[in-house]
Amino acid sequence: MNWLQQSNYSHELHNVTTADGYQLQLQRLPRVGARPVLLLHGLLGSALSWLCLGAEKSLGFQLHRRHYDVWLANLRGSAPHGRHHLELTDVMLEFWRYSFHEHGAYDLPAIIDHIVEHTKRGSGSAEQLPQQELETQQILLIGHSQAFNAFLVLCALQPRYQQHIALMQALAPLTQLHEQVRFDARQVRNIMKFVKTRQKAKRFELFPVGEMRRMCNKKREQCEFYAKTLAGSALNNKKLLEIFNYDYLLQGGSARELQHLQQLWKSGDFIAYDYGPIENLQVYQSIEAMGYNLSHITVPIILYFGETDAIATPEGVHSIYARMLNSVRSVRRIGARKFNHFDFLIASEVKTLVNDKLIELMEQFLAGKLSYVIE
Repeated sequence: MNWLQQSNYSHELHNVTTADGYQLQLQRLPRVGARPVLLLHGLLGSALSWLCLGAEKSLGFQLHRRHYDVWLANLRGSAPHGRHHLELTDVMLEFWRYSFHEHGAYDLPAIIDHIVEHTKRGSGSAEQLPQQELETQQILLIGHSQAFNAFLVLCALQPRYQQHIALMQALAPLTQLHEQVRFDARQVRNIMKFVKTRQKAKRFELFPVGEMRRMCNKKREQCEFYAKTLAGSALNNKKLLEIFNYDYLLQGGSARELQHLQQLWKSGDFIAYDYGPIENLQVYQSIEAMGYNLSHITVPIILYFGETDAIATPEGVHSIYARMLNSVRSVRRIGARKFNHFDFLIASEVKTLVNDKLIELMEQFLAGKLSYVIE
């Protein structure tokens, strides 16, 4: 990866194949024997989300300097490292039939299995290792935005994977959305109209690399509105559209991802993808979409929110806490008067406002000294 080579960081490329045939590439900043940390990107992202501000500010590099074994995931659909399949190509409709459900049901199990296999010590399987060694091998998970949804899907559908995760730190998490976001029904309809227009034109990928920048050059005023409302960067208002110039930050995704999030917003619950009554009967044995059972999630969780995040609002993040009282160990507000959704990745002060804080709390947790604080 050019970014890693330019920063003079040694790295490894790891290939993973999911149970449904997607071929994903992971990047690793290796420290053999150290605690593994897995970084999960959100909608439209890729592994580059954690590297794009360079060696001094980006979380991936910062964790490696703190002597963690850093793994960077590329979930299906992210360009170019999540664009391969055993049978499909990315010009086929079938390739793009996924949302965060498939990220959690297929991508995460394959990625975690691979990391566990490459980091276990001694002989024998992970199940045969002493408890203390198992705990040392457990993955520290950090995810942005809908990466938290994928984590919840994994834990709900395959709870055995929880034994491999020591802690989940969720930056700007979102689940239910209904009456918890700072945009209205008209704006949602406009976004979904845009999605449906693309699908009718057989364009199933959402914002291929470079497309957002080209669109914003033509419709600057509209882009400025959505950038200010939905994304940020709140700390860089003079360069509000800069986010859309990050070709390495916006790496594409599936239109179904937005459709699934719209269904969460409409239903007011955390549900699987709704195919409609007839197909739901085939998939879920019910005319309604399946609800995820979150009651058995045991992985400790820390939630982070920004004061002016329009998507993962303070109200929305606190509703996650209220629903997952047994798992959430802390809820933390980013210490800036304005802090929006993508600021967790690209804000000029991201190192001091976000990265230093989550590393500090992570290490307090590992030392058994994490305070129960709800902000």
